[in-house]
Amino acid sequence: MGGGAGAPREFAAAPGRDCRYSIVPAAVSTQAFSVLVDLHTHTSASDGELEPLALLQMQAAAGVGLTAFTDHDTLDGWDRIGAMAAPAAGLPRLLPGIEFSVDAAGREIHVVGLGFDPAHAAIRDGIASQQVRRRARAERIAARLDYLGVHGALAGAELAAAGAGLGRPHFARFLVASGRVRTVDEAFHRYLGKGKPAACRMEWPGMAEATGWIRAAGGRAVLAHPLAYKMTRSKLRALIAQFCDCGGDAVEVALPGLAPADMEMVGQLAREAGLRASAGSDFHAAGGWNVPGRIPPLPAGLDPVWEDWI
Repeated sequence: MGGGAGAPREFAAAPGRDCRYSIVPAAVSTQAFSVLVDLHTHTSASDGELEPLALLQMQAAAGVGLTAFTDHDTLDGWDRIGAMAAPAAGLPRLLPGIEFSVDAAGREIHVVGLGFDPAHAAIRDGIASQQVRRRARAERIAARLDYLGVHGALAGAELAAAGAGLGRPHFARFLVASGRVRTVDEAFHRYLGKGKPAACRMEWPGMAEATGWIRAAGGRAVLAHPLAYKMTRSKLRALIAQFCDCGGDAVEVALPGLAPADMEMVGQLAREAGLRASAGSDFHAAGGWNVPGRIPPLPAGLDPVWEDWI
């Protein structure tokens, strides 16, 4: 890096990785920006493995220059970094982020919020209502597990959560720790997954309500990992159209492991709806497939949502 005031600003990707995004903002047409972005990550504030600072350090090592913690229905990870007197130099720029669960198309859908005012009442009130929903579901799950002979599940899940908002992964970790199952996947397969004996449906807010929280706080709403919902192309097109009608801004197009043809299909649906594109690792744990820095480039002809923050 280096150079004078007119030189390009650059965040280098790790050696051998062709995953940077070259952006020329319209307002500064003579200055090129090359930034590796990761706008979908999870810390220990929700169901991620790493503490917020440790995740930022991992991203810095991968060459990430712009990122967001998008923990499930909480800003605790953001708040922890904000409480630091002086975060270390050389870390990625951190945007306020969150991942809200919503009810749409008869199923649970995830909406990522980016770049909002983290102190805004709309966001904080939305988080509070989500945590009430999560707590109520946790108590129902614990009651079902107790009926099945698995006692102490609520306390065990709270211990696994270590202060984070309770979710099914924390019950899964309790089931592993208590010897009921060998792996988290087995916990979902036997107890917690859809149609299993301890599964409890959550009454999430509607899509328009959650996007409204994000937009009211000045942020951008992104439809997360659209291919994860296992929809046909026509149903996915309808979901994206609904998201657009609810005030959505972008669709998550680039994630690690997606085939180019799949990204092109999602990108085409985003173009048709007039929405921008986002990219992220959906990082949860070190050593997995979704490692920061391994995000493929966006297909051509898409408008990156992160241009607002570069």
